[in-house]
Amino acid sequence: MQLKTYATQFLQKNNIDFVFILLLGVVATFTLDKINPIFIFSLMIVQGFVLFRPDEKVNFKTNTYFWLLMALYGLNIVGMLYTDNYSKGFNTITRQISFVLFPLFYSVYRVKNIGLLLKFYVIAVFGFILAFELHTLYRFFYKSDIFPLDLELFFSYRYTGAELTKLFEMHNAYFGMYIMFSHVIILDYLSRTKKYYAIILLLLLIAFQSLFLLQMVAKTAIILNALLILCSLAYILIKRKLFAILAFSVVLLVASGWFASQHLNLSVSRITDRMMELQKGDGSQEETRARMWSAAIPVIKENYLIGTGTGDVKKALHAEFGKQNISIRSNVHNQYLDYLMRFGIIGLGLFLAVFAYSLIHAIKTNNYIYFCFTIIIMVCCFTENILSRQWGITFFATFNYLLYYQYQKK
Repeated sequence: MQLKTYATQFLQKNNIDFVFILLLGVVATFTLDKINPIFIFSLMIVQGFVLFRPDEKVNFKTNTYFWLLMALYGLNIVGMLYTDNYSKGFNTITRQISFVLFPLFYSVYRVKNIGLLLKFYVIAVFGFILAFELHTLYRFFYKSDIFPLDLELFFSYRYTGAELTKLFEMHNAYFGMYIMFSHVIILDYLSRTKKYYAIILLLLLIAFQSLFLLQMVAKTAIILNALLILCSLAYILIKRKLFAILAFSVVLLVASGWFASQHLNLSVSRITDRMMELQKGDGSQEETRARMWSAAIPVIKENYLIGTGTGDVKKALHAEFGKQNISIRSNVHNQYLDYLMRFGIIGLGLFLAVFAYSLIHAIKTNNYIYFCFTIIIMVCCFTENILSRQWGITFFATFNYLLYYQYQKK
């Protein structure tokens, strides 16, 4: 009985209700593409029952940004009017329903402990990193058919890149995005905490997770993560006059750089190769992103105003791939080009307006977390169709309107 009373008091003190617990489940399972939709569905159903109780007063609030997001999703519905492949179009509409559900949810449900939500997310990301590393170590020590078992073998292609996240078949570009946002949350907390031991531990956590990014070979995430951490950390520590911590950070950076150069040279070489491929452009003989982007140009020119429609992009793009001797049959790996092909200049303009509105709001409200979140999404959209797969859709939808509408910088 006493334990039950203590638990009730704890939940009330931290503003935790059943709906909030389901939201915690959502932010903790982005990596699990089979389980995450269950939490989202349960969250919306439970909140729906709460809203329609006889004694519940619905306080539905919207703003300009809310309707901008609704218009962005509405492009999919409008695009169905002139698409040929209704099956693909309907699949896109249903996959991106989170773009509508979460703004609606946050318009009626007030998250009273966003700090706890963000901390829980950081813990979940760290938990997945440990799980991936332990699973990789298990495969290395007990499943390896190559000897001797040394560091060179462990950091070879057999245990890095996609092989590192094999436990849940997680795409490294998306998990890299999760790690970067985790670092932004950590840096925000680091800018406020007065406990030196906490700062040291958080810096060690960032270093460990950054080395994991290198091991995972998430190329875009590695480069952007380095820029975000170096710029943010230098600004925070100098502003707070924590010069001893700054010196420790420099030592930690040098040590991490040395370790990466000695043992993670495969990851470094892949980043270098990617940069060289981009410099060659569509003249490269490899099936690079630059060649895929080039193949999208004829599709865009044929339908530059309103695009091909919601469901016809893949067919038109793959036809161009065939003409340019590109054998892979994936998407264009660029969200901006995807919107341009799918919805034309009008669609791309609306897509960019969403980001512009986010950045302006983040700057006006001095919202470091939301500003970096938007930058992360924008940069990742250059190399992946981030908002075309569940891993990216739910991540963006869960945090975007919450950080815009409810998160206030203290």
